[in-house]
Amino acid sequence: MASMVLLDLLGGVALLLWGLHMVHSGILRAFGPDLRRLLSIALNNRFSAFAAGLGLTALLQSSTATALITSSFAAEGLVDLVAGLAIMLGANVGTTLIVQVLSFNIAAIAPVLFVLGLVAFRSGPRSRIKDLGRVSIGLGLMLLSLHILSTRLPPPKLLPASASSWTPSRAIQCSASRSVRSLHGLSIPARLAFC
Repeated sequence: MASMVLLDLLGGVALLLWGLHMVHSGILRAFGPDLRRLLSIALNNRFSAFAAGLGLTALLQSSTATALITSSFAAEGLVDLVAGLAIMLGANVGTTLIVQVLSFNIAAIAPVLFVLGLVAFRSGPRSRIKDLGRVSIGLGLMLLSLHILSTRLPPPKLLPASASSWTPSRAIQCSASRSVRSLHGLSIPARLAFC
């Protein structure tokens, strides 16, 4: 039982990470050179910068990637402080909206995304169409992996290790052991990591 749960967890996480990689690389391959140009055009005011951050995060599926792009623009002097903050606010809102959409049961869309992605990837010599097919397949893989993780894994309350390890008495023991270890001069991250 435990080995199957671990195998399902590792397989679901691997599928999720591979889907995220396919979406990210597909977007960068399809729109990579144009992303910088479009983003620099969209930075005229803070409202369009907010929308650009939201849209870029929705496309890249990563607010970290949006932050890295924005910081590279700021280092080159293409983005001022107000526009950079608006982009990051849009990126955070975009991440929140993506999580909200994924909280609904949208696993039935995964096969449709697979078919559309396969047709786009296998048809035509144009690279942008193929890259958008890659994005569609990656989104389908992400939805499939989230479905696998949500249906195959038991709730945390039913797992014996989590139920027994975080009782109130365990929390008190952990707090006490932290205070004892602080006498030995360990740093805060080390104390938190070993508790």
